[in-house]
Amino acid sequence: MFQLRKWGRAAALLSAGCLLTAGSLAVPAADTAAAGSPPGWTAAGAGAGADRDRGHHGPHKGWDKGGKRTVDYVALGDSYAAGFGGGAVLDACGRTAEGYPALLDALPRIELDADVTCAGATAASTPPAPPPGPVDLPEQIFALQAAGTIDRNTDLVTLTIGGNDVRFTEVVAACAGEALPATCAPALAAAQAYAATTLAPQVRQSLQQLRALAPRAELVLVGYPHLFDGAGVPGLLTAEAAGLFNAGTDSLNAVLAAQLPDRQSTYVDVVDEFAGHGVGSADSWIIFGQDQANLHPNATGYREGYLAAITADVDLHPGGGHPCRGRR
Repeated sequence: MFQLRKWGRAAALLSAGCLLTAGSLAVPAADTAAAGSPPGWTAAGAGAGADRDRGHHGPHKGWDKGGKRTVDYVALGDSYAAGFGGGAVLDACGRTAEGYPALLDALPRIELDADVTCAGATAASTPPAPPPGPVDLPEQIFALQAAGTIDRNTDLVTLTIGGNDVRFTEVVAACAGEALPATCAPALAAAQAYAATTLAPQVRQSLQQLRALAPRAELVLVGYPHLFDGAGVPGLLTAEAAGLFNAGTDSLNAVLAAQLPDRQSTYVDVVDEFAGHGVGSADSWIIFGQDQANLHPNATGYREGYLAAITADVDLHPGGGHPCRGRR
């Protein structure tokens, strides 16, 4: 489902000839890393200048700054935040111009001060450290703090995290087959238990840390879509397996949403936007059958799914209307 946990590690086979992998991107040593950032990593951008039925967990109060000309914004998270699969990879962390941080930055009055998203990121630091491994959420937060790009003047913080922690690529492999494998339900149960007992406190701690660093910001936690159409994928994933997997995604999203620290925080649910566009549908927004961006949104998914959901749920223009709200 998500970027491989470690660079260069082969993912489990979904079926003969269909490899679940997000590639083997190596993170090279950088010559000009942001001050205090992990060695071998440059945080791109660091240092640069009506509620929906589902998803919104707070009122649209904006940031109460009236006529402020720009919204100062920082982005954190994994490959789904980085935009992996949306187009040409721009750096070692798999960021693309179609990632929702870049799409938000293109909107009026939004200024992306730092994008530290990185494909493969998890909520907790895990070995190996960069450059051999991806930059996890604690390192992302440290890089923002060290570079001085998150503070009381920050207006907007976005985060997508958790898919790599529960190893959803492995769960997909455990659920794949012409018939429902006996391994599917146990793999989903293990992922759900891990999310509830281990991932939840890690995400809550990071959100609390981000709140302390950016006390006036709107903290926006963005979830994951249903990857599969309800009918499944003939010969690869049964309708029952697809239903179980999508229910597991709902469980993960619910755990994530429950970690919001306060009413100045918002959970954005993207399930509605992706409805009818999972793998197996006539108009899938999820890449499938490629060895680089398997099970990541394509450019349409990032624009019509992620960007549309965020602009629907988050007041990006406090005090000045919301001209960008809703699906483009």
